[in-house]
Amino acid sequence: MADYYSILGLTKTATEIEIKAAFRRLAKIYHPDKNPNDPNSKHLFENILRAYNVLSNPHSRKRYDNSNFTIVSQTHKPHRPGQPKQKDYSFTEEDLKRREYYKKHYQAKKNTVNQTPQKPHYSDYKYILYATPIAVGLLMLIMSIFSAEPSIETISQKTEEVSPQTKTSITMVNGDKPYSGYFGNLKLYETPHHLKINNSSNYDAVIAVFDKKTNNYLQHSYLQAYYSIEFSKLPDAGVYWKCVLGKDWNTDRAFLDTTIYGGFDSIVQFQNWKTSPVAFSKNADDEIYILYAINPDSKNKQYISNDIEFFKK
Repeated sequence: MADYYSILGLTKTATEIEIKAAFRRLAKIYHPDKNPNDPNSKHLFENILRAYNVLSNPHSRKRYDNSNFTIVSQTHKPHRPGQPKQKDYSFTEEDLKRREYYKKHYQAKKNTVNQTPQKPHYSDYKYILYATPIAVGLLMLIMSIFSAEPSIETISQKTEEVSPQTKTSITMVNGDKPYSGYFGNLKLYETPHHLKINNSSNYDAVIAVFDKKTNNYLQHSYLQAYYSIEFSKLPDAGVYWKCVLGKDWNTDRAFLDTTIYGGFDSIVQFQNWKTSPVAFSKNADDEIYILYAINPDSKNKQYISNDIEFFKK
């Protein structure tokens, strides 16, 4: 088992805020979209996501801390009288390679950021050159106002422009269910199966989960950028999911000829993963998936969908 604290560059005493800040910092560096030429970036980022998901949840973090895993195993040697006690730490070869790998990649990215040239500062002389014409223009304007002959203006009636209707926008948070009125109540099964989706994109999303066997709607939820959501008590037959990615939630946004209201003003992409359903295994913790905006030129372009398919029940 990997050392999740070392992956995020934290200690076991890290707070929830420190864990979230460390994940966002590493996501900006190691996200696959920012490293298209690095074949290891996806695997590295998945490890970072997995570490964050375990440590950000109080229950899973407690289970992890209470497990038998530890990066450093302390070995005890016989203590001789008159000699101070010493601690002897040993590392496995796999632990050393992992720590060296993260250290190498993080330092390389850090050096790249530090070498970015900064914009040069303007000198006082340049400020004077820019400010002088402005000051002269203001002086001429003041002189013309006070020296001009008074004139009589004819007041004409002007037609007021009607301002467009102000859109209704609200702040959505993780776990909200904006389409309960359309999809209906969620459906639960007495099973241990759950599906966890990590949003590694820069956009918010709405995820809807469907039964693989019957295509019936099961659950849906709002998912913020860089957050994760978990759907539990899912059927044994498996599930598949659809999603919409975007920004700026507007309750007046209409879909399907005003049948549905509420959606993103800036829609980035609809996705439909019906052809790649989730088949549950005995180990429910393995059902973790990453949400990202699909490149239309990639091999996954067949999962790009539309609003009609997303709202199809």
